[in-house]
Amino acid sequence: MEQNNFDIKKIKVHRTTEATVFEAAFVIVAIVVWGLVIWMIHQAPDIVPTHFDGAGNPNAYGSPVGVTIPCIILTIVAIGCMVTAYYPRHINMPFKITNIQQVKLAIRSIRVAGITLLLLTLAVAYIMLGMSKPSATPIIAIVVLLILNFFIFSILTYKAK
Repeated sequence: MEQNNFDIKKIKVHRTTEATVFEAAFVIVAIVVWGLVIWMIHQAPDIVPTHFDGAGNPNAYGSPVGVTIPCIILTIVAIGCMVTAYYPRHINMPFKITNIQQVKLAIRSIRVAGITLLLLTLAVAYIMLGMSKPSATPIIAIVVLLILNFFIFSILTYKAK
């Protein structure tokens, strides 16, 4: 039986065309998302819902500027995903990565997740600032996309053994 000497800790990720495309798309999406968030803040009334109960009813109100806190946190997590793509040993998969093809798929998954998290930022701002009757539907849709991303890429990465 052949022994696999693959060590993910020794993998060095260099800039590729794919990485540049993902990073350019990330920057463009981030600019658009934050442009829309800032625009929505300026268009919002002085008091907006800032928290919702399980049924989707507002149960706390505050300044529109307060909505930036979860948006900033989500954006920082998205940036963290894009940075983590250069350190694949920190990408958590439900199995051991044993070859370079699996590393490439894991990196692609984390980059897609970073861009998707920017869309979640927009969904959070839209629910709190842009919807006349807030609904969790936009957030649920983005979370489903995130789950599908990890599910599909996990399967593809596992099959790449």
